[in-house]
Amino acid sequence: MKAAGYQSRSCIAANQARACNERKICSPGCIFDRKQLTYKRWRLRQVQQPRRAMESYHSVAIIGGGLSGLYAAHLLKERFPDVVVLEAQNRVGGRIKQVHGMAPWPIEAGPEFVHGRNSVFVRFVEQQLGVKFGEKEWPDWWYFGPEVGGQGLINDQDVDDEVDKVHDLFGDCGDEAHPPPGRDQSAAEWMVAKGCTQRQMAVADACYANDFGCSLKQLGVREMIEENRCWDSGETYLLMDRSMGSVITHLARDANVRTSWVVSSISYGGEAGAKGGVRICAADGRVVRCQAALLTVPVTILQQGAITFSPPLPAAKTAALSRVRMGNVVKVVLSFSRRFWREDMYDVVCPGAFAPEFWMLNYPVTNPGAGTPHCVVGFIAGERADEVSALGPEAAQKRFLEQLDEIFGTAADPHPASSCVVKGHVVDWSKHLRTCTRCIIPHYYPPRAFSPPEPFVRGAYSYPSLGAELGDRAALASPVAGRLFFAGEATNEAINPCIQGAMQTAERAAAQIRAALDAVAVTAGAVVRSKL
Repeated sequence: MKAAGYQSRSCIAANQARACNERKICSPGCIFDRKQLTYKRWRLRQVQQPRRAMESYHSVAIIGGGLSGLYAAHLLKERFPDVVVLEAQNRVGGRIKQVHGMAPWPIEAGPEFVHGRNSVFVRFVEQQLGVKFGEKEWPDWWYFGPEVGGQGLINDQDVDDEVDKVHDLFGDCGDEAHPPPGRDQSAAEWMVAKGCTQRQMAVADACYANDFGCSLKQLGVREMIEENRCWDSGETYLLMDRSMGSVITHLARDANVRTSWVVSSISYGGEAGAKGGVRICAADGRVVRCQAALLTVPVTILQQGAITFSPPLPAAKTAALSRVRMGNVVKVVLSFSRRFWREDMYDVVCPGAFAPEFWMLNYPVTNPGAGTPHCVVGFIAGERADEVSALGPEAAQKRFLEQLDEIFGTAADPHPASSCVVKGHVVDWSKHLRTCTRCIIPHYYPPRAFSPPEPFVRGAYSYPSLGAELGDRAALASPVAGRLFFAGEATNEAINPCIQGAMQTAERAAAQIRAALDAVAVTAGAVVRSKL
């Protein structure tokens, strides 16, 4: 749905035609057929605009149009109607994105499962969108290959004591004391110290570390314990009755969003403060001035210096940025002409395998005739994802097919996956969401189709990081000078990287901004009265 005031028009600029046709919000720089202007001529007109037209003033500017940024705008709009969202990409949603054409419904490139019913996300989408949720038990099934016992496919209810002990170990880790400051240990070291077997390590790596978005070697015990203590969303896995994109569309509908607005620098002191608080500069020279700026960008953007600050951010914040990590995730999506797995099976955890977890989900049909309803999504995170990224998309698809043949093959049908595969698609979040779709049926090789890179994500989500200190998430969340505010899942003090964790940080930041600007208004009123 378009924002209020937009008419239905065909866009011919910046390759936006598809966005318009799908009734998504257009970029503010959209050029329409009725003017018959080329993109080149439009850009020339923009360059020739007076500098005054390239500046605007707002009470609040939100940097980042992902879930936390859009939800913060939703919370602030009534109090500050001029709130603006500045998004670097040519679309909104951030890490919420879909792959189209693989199935008769969108495949989620980003988050898909909702972890726990007791969350702000569930309440919001149920009340605002009428979303219905289906509940899933997780884990569902396991596959143990020859290297990890050779039991084959097993339902979670039938796993052995070794697996149950891993569940107990991670489920009860919140009862343990935090490692002393400066002496964190990895989950791999922690398990070795507890006498865990190599098979148990493989189970934990596939079931827990991969779910956290990292490996056992990257998973820090200090933040893992804190996450366990703070988790209050519940253990049920939920699936929406529609795409995650519907939530983004709803939030963006009434938001003032400026896409393709790449922030290069932020000044929040000295002269900038005297003229309104914060000065935000884009790479192309545009400027936004505001009383308060909320940064919801991925932590990698701040770590890699994509935005410069004047004055520099406080030492405590930069120190926390140096310790909190965001992992990579690769999703390998394969579609098939037939279903070769059990009808009651939706998820399989595979210790020691190429893809530690994969799932097969069905949604209401939204695009009849597109793709096939038989899709499998492989989920690979952390160091293993980096290794898969180095393989390339075709090799990753081949390895995943071999894994599926091994798991589901029978004497009568030894290659059930590779014999009926239709198409493959790889999403690699470390490569700025550069994805590859191609049919991998041996006798048909159409041209590769790459979606445009999106260099403003640079990872999947943060995880309990080895070496991070207990106050690091609070330091990331802490406002600076009463003008800069921070949200996004990495700033969640409960180490909650899920979608509800991102929304919780938006609620916290929105409350901080309201309080700060209300205090400024009170002070300004007192000054006026004193002059009278």
